Amino acid sequence: MIFVVLWSVIFTFLAIYLGRSPKVRGWLKLLGRNRRIWRVTIATAAIITIIATTYLLLPAAHRHQTDERELFEEFAAEAVLKLHTLQKVTIDSTCDLTHPKPELAYILPLIIAAYNEVVEKPTRPELTRLDDTLHFTMYGYKQFKNRGIRLNRALQKRLGNRYTTRIESEESTHTLIVTYNGAPWDTEQLTALPVMDAAQSNQVDAALLMSLIRHVSNFDFDYRGQKDSHGLLALDDGEGLQQIYIGAERLSKLLKVGISQENAIATFYPDPEIGAKPENWNQSPLTKSWVDQVMADIQFYKANGMK
Repeated sequence: MIFVVLWSVIFTFLAIYLGRSPKVRGWLKLLGRNRRIWRVTIATAAIITIIATTYLLLPAAHRHQTDERELFEEFAAEAVLKLHTLQKVTIDSTCDLTHPKPELAYILPLIIAAYNEVVEKPTRPELTRLDDTLHFTMYGYKQFKNRGIRLNRALQKRLGNRYTTRIESEESTHTLIVTYNGAPWDTEQLTALPVMDAAQSNQVDAALLMSLIRHVSNFDFDYRGQKDSHGLLALDDGEGLQQIYIGAERLSKLLKVGISQENAIATFYPDPEIGAKPENWNQSPLTKSWVDQVMADIQFYKANGMK
């Protein structure tokens, strides 16, 4: 689109500039009387118009914008249901998991862990609400004031000032209410939990998997690579978050058969040279530089708590 506009401006400028010359106008009148030249000019203009129109319309026709927030809401709901299956928490029948806020759903394991640490002989907690607010209900405690203070302190220390927590009590029922007041998490932050889940399931380094995604697609679900490759890891199969699990499984298989970490990383390079052999990746300056960047960012993610 930019090139079309640029060349249009250039041709317009040349037409105006040259049109002021009497000699040029004389040549144009002479050429204008030649029907063959007119036909060639019209045909050339028509071809250029068709090419420009095709260039503008085809990408729009094939463009697909992934609703990333919806993907992470679905993942958040599945993660909460998994905690329920593991009997870490019960879910109230009125709790709507249609659109759970990931910034709240993702911290539920942390809340459960803090509750189990602070409260002696903890009962099974219940999730009663999870949308723009999280309600975590604890039953069977007549006196909860001191426990509540310790729980609030523990959560504030772990969650930071973007979260607010308070406890409402009614007889032996006590509900922890958590709200998130910060900016919505970006795609990189939201991708971290699925990455850790996939890494744990396949026994691979979560920081490695996260760094790969960063350098393959920069967390763009709609990334398009060579041929049919697409998605977060530029694979030829899998949609959305599925590619994280496919990539983790592929990494696990490569590393288990004794392939070095650098060689395994090189197999994910999204834009290899035509005819280049994968095993010769270290002979390509671009691929080698890319592998080095992935390796460097593994340490970055580990330093930021991803292990």
